[in-house]
Amino acid sequence: MRSAKRFFTDGEMRDLLTKLRQRARNGRLIDKVDHALVMFAWATGCRASEIASISLNPRQPNWIDLRAGLITITDAKWDSKGTIPVDASSLRTLRHYVREVRPRLRNAAVLHQLFLTKTGSPYNPNKLTKKMRLLLQRYGLDGKSAHSFRHFFCTDLLRRGVQLHEAKALMRHRDVRSTMVYSHATVDDLRAAVNRRLG
Repeated sequence: MRSAKRFFTDGEMRDLLTKLRQRARNGRLIDKVDHALVMFAWATGCRASEIASISLNPRQPNWIDLRAGLITITDAKWDSKGTIPVDASSLRTLRHYVREVRPRLRNAAVLHQLFLTKTGSPYNPNKLTKKMRLLLQRYGLDGKSAHSFRHFFCTDLLRRGVQLHEAKALMRHRDVRSTMVYSHATVDDLRAAVNRRLG
């Protein structure tokens, strides 16, 4: 099944986040960076191009306010502007990354982008997409990409009872039909639906 390879199940996502968190605790710089990057993708549902452009500078069109826990997007595909709140746990991870990890990256003191490559340059969308694909392959998640996080974000919102219009706002879609396209029934969802017949 093509969709089964492209989209995360709950178990895959839990396993990925757990492994990244454990590896980040071991002290390797790259593992700490990877943990923050994946947490950002998981927590926001941002596109790869948006993640690459996120800045710590409020004068930039796409930036993160670590104090308020808000991400502002004003330059995005299809003019999909909006504000995305970050949950408390992810915000703690991102604050730790900015305070303790990012300063150890090359050129961090002179560049405003939140995430930097290992050579100390800003990501562009293609580099970010490649980085995420290779990272996911390293954890046995072949076929998934940076965009898979966006699909999971929307599916997870709706599965947890978020109203469709709220999911649309968080996804920054102009048409609710686009939001519905991003929602996917996983095998776990289908199993739960069948089991509800027995309740």
